[in-house]
Amino acid sequence: MSIDERLASLKAVLSGQMELLRLCLKVVNDGSIEYQGERANCSLSEPKIKTATLVAMAAGQSVNTVMKVAEWRGIPVRDLYPVARCALESFINAAYLISEEDAVAEKAIRYVAFAAYRQHNRRVGSGKFSLDISTQPKATAEEEARFSEFKGKNSWTSLDAASRMNKVGQLAGDKAGSRLLAGYALLYSISSEIIHGSPFGVNYFFQAHLPASSAGDVEAFREATARHLDDILVALIHGLAGYLSAFFTLQGMELLKRAEQSLFNTYLVLEGVDPQV
Repeated sequence: MSIDERLASLKAVLSGQMELLRLCLKVVNDGSIEYQGERANCSLSEPKIKTATLVAMAAGQSVNTVMKVAEWRGIPVRDLYPVARCALESFINAAYLISEEDAVAEKAIRYVAFAAYRQHNRRVGSGKFSLDISTQPKATAEEEARFSEFKGKNSWTSLDAASRMNKVGQLAGDKAGSRLLAGYALLYSISSEIIHGSPFGVNYFFQAHLPASSAGDVEAFREATARHLDDILVALIHGLAGYLSAFFTLQGMELLKRAEQSLFNTYLVLEGVDPQV
């Protein structure tokens, strides 16, 4: 199979997953949908709807962006790593939010207000080259009280990404947790190097999939960047599969859960792996 044929197959799997994500969003919005003759009902609480659903929708938009430009070859492909990383982390967060107790989503809602305040009232830089950004002299007493739980480096959750995925696995099942973990392992570390412009990140993009014997060969480089797209699409398939598995499992939507598994099995067959049940 050529790299272009393989990419087309990966995109087909992602397209099917995106349709399932659309159904996730629709059932949350409508409260109930019909799927293959059966009724699926949403039981997500309001705090989870306000947080996880918005995050999942944003993640889906990032997947759409990658798919829209998946015909790119050459240097521009490097810019897809941060977009894919955004999608992957968003799926992890959305899966974690729907898996945990309402208190986690409620804290996330409060953090949104704090982060909005901090965005306009903060110090950046170091030493001589630092500055204060502020829209008001200091926080009001009411703001101090509201934001006290986030003083220091506290965020909307105290768990790092690995711990969040572990929680998803515990609460929503092994398939959800392991698929998120696979996407994380495939993309997280190297995307950090690329996003932050490290020397290794730059060298990795230009050399990882390019044989030493092909150095200076423009067409070989273009094909090598297609291999980067392969890596990105595979990571996104796992990340999206993890979220979908978590959502359908926690909501008890068996038909949709089987549809998600069927799509993931299509990917596994592509990799020469036996389908799961």
